[in-house]
Amino acid sequence: MSYNVLAVVFIIAVIVVAQLFVPGVYDWTNNTISELASQGYGNRWIMQLGFIGFGVLLSIGVIANLRGDSKFWYRDVPLLAYALSILLTGILSEKPFIEGIPYSDLEARLHSIFAMIAGIGLSIAILVSGMIDESMFRKIAHFCAFIFVIGMSITFGGSSSGIGIIQRIMYLGSFAWIVFLYDTS
Repeated sequence: MSYNVLAVVFIIAVIVVAQLFVPGVYDWTNNTISELASQGYGNRWIMQLGFIGFGVLLSIGVIANLRGDSKFWYRDVPLLAYALSILLTGILSEKPFIEGIPYSDLEARLHSIFAMIAGIGLSIAILVSGMIDESMFRKIAHFCAFIFVIGMSITFGGSSSGIGIIQRIMYLGSFAWIVFLYDTS
């Protein structure tokens, strides 16, 4: 199993496990995956492990790709930025989803900044992949994935309700690209 597939299987499993331990105030339709690792939440370590593990596994795969075939570094470097930024979102947590818990506003802002860098890195990696892929079918698939990720990001940023659902759909689309379209050969 390649590192990109292993990373995705790992984080999906962790998201499912983390979801099993949330208190009743957490609503998966309106709370984000990042909030499963939020400051002040007792079981945050589960999702933190997920973000960090995903970032490490994907980084290993991307670095192996870079070492094996450096001609696609301009596709792999943005994906490495994505992986490392996801890793950092596991270290720097979102503000609590439970009201009244003290938290570090700086840490929450840094979490958001790294989440945004992750989205930009993934988007660039998808776009560049669409430009360099030789298969017309795969080119179209990359550009559809790019439009999907950008569209879901805009929808996520502009929504006030249902953001948990929107984010999970966006994650699934991103993971599908990483598993099926990111060429590790």
